[in-house]
Amino acid sequence: MLDADVIVVGAGLTGLRAALDLRKAGLAVLVVEQREHVGGRIATSIEDGCKLDHGFQVILRAYPELTLIDGVDSLGLKPFRSGARVRWQGRFYDVVDPREQPSALLSLLNHPFASLRDLVRLACLATFYRDTEVSSDVRSTSELLDRHRFSPPFRNAFLEPFLRGVLLDPKLSMDSAMTRFYLKVFSEGPACLPRDGMQALPELLLGNLGSSHVRLSSSVADVTECEVILANGETLRAQRVLCALDCLAAAQLGGPEQTLPMHAVGVLYFTSAEPPYAEPLLVLNGEGDGPINNLAVLTNVQGTYAPAGTSLISVTVLGAKPYQEPQLWAQVEAQARAWYGDSVTMWRRLRSFWVDAAIPARPRLSKGWVEHNGVFFAGDYLSYGSQNGALRAGRKVAEAILTEL
Repeated sequence: MLDADVIVVGAGLTGLRAALDLRKAGLAVLVVEQREHVGGRIATSIEDGCKLDHGFQVILRAYPELTLIDGVDSLGLKPFRSGARVRWQGRFYDVVDPREQPSALLSLLNHPFASLRDLVRLACLATFYRDTEVSSDVRSTSELLDRHRFSPPFRNAFLEPFLRGVLLDPKLSMDSAMTRFYLKVFSEGPACLPRDGMQALPELLLGNLGSSHVRLSSSVADVTECEVILANGETLRAQRVLCALDCLAAAQLGGPEQTLPMHAVGVLYFTSAEPPYAEPLLVLNGEGDGPINNLAVLTNVQGTYAPAGTSLISVTVLGAKPYQEPQLWAQVEAQARAWYGDSVTMWRRLRSFWVDAAIPARPRLSKGWVEHNGVFFAGDYLSYGSQNGALRAGRKVAEAILTEL
């Protein structure tokens, strides 16, 4: 007797999206997840009344796959202002989208590092990328910036720290197709925070799927073409098995990618009675020194992220968790004091999160799934690391399973 037509191992975005499409097609689906919640790398914890996403994450409203999900408007998305505030040569400068703020166009003519020519080149680079699918462009992101001849101040102060934060790639060696795709998406819609934290996105998929189709706190020991063996010895049977875990966990179950290099990232959270600035802007480190890549006052964007009268500040640091994390906290605070003065001494350390395998360093830029030894494996590590890549992988592997069944 079968426990389901298809068993999906992993309740991240890929697994939930695949299960949702399979159920809509009339198949019996069971999702097995080892954690106590859905979402995979997307998770939100509550600490002292603050919503802490496990990593600085946003929902890009113009993601193509996002438009295919029912109920996105119920997430209560609030946008960051387009552009960024850049720390450069001891001062802060705003780089804004003149389409959103036409009054800023005149000031751009006299901007110290963001010339109108640079912004036109950036707009052209984003506009001329038409595809919603991402395929390899061969060149690295660094080579792409060389080719488009951005001025050194604009590139060093704005473009590079911005793209490092998006790609989590300190050397910008990522395939330039990823950069072109992201620039297109950012040009077409804002980056947003949901009312209830980032975990609200997988919870929305769970709500659309139905919680009765998901079995939490169930660790998987092995998978075969038609069986899932749980760590407690129980065997679940189906016509087909889909392993929708991340790259490292999938490899332990016989996945095809055994040595895929990954980029790591950390986020440090602070609270303060007063925000260091009031606008819903991302702050970039354009000076290159110090551990901070980018900083954001999340409550300037989404007030529900902290109790009334509390500002929630996130600091993004690229790379793996250091051996001496207390030293890193001190370095971040020292850099923040150089930016915002002695008010930083009133910031309270809240919590840090580290994602060691956040994004594939060399994305496959492929269809997002493979069939290996009779088992389907899917995830953004087989396409490109992002929410859009994960959702697309789930949609594509569901199509493949439906065709086979």
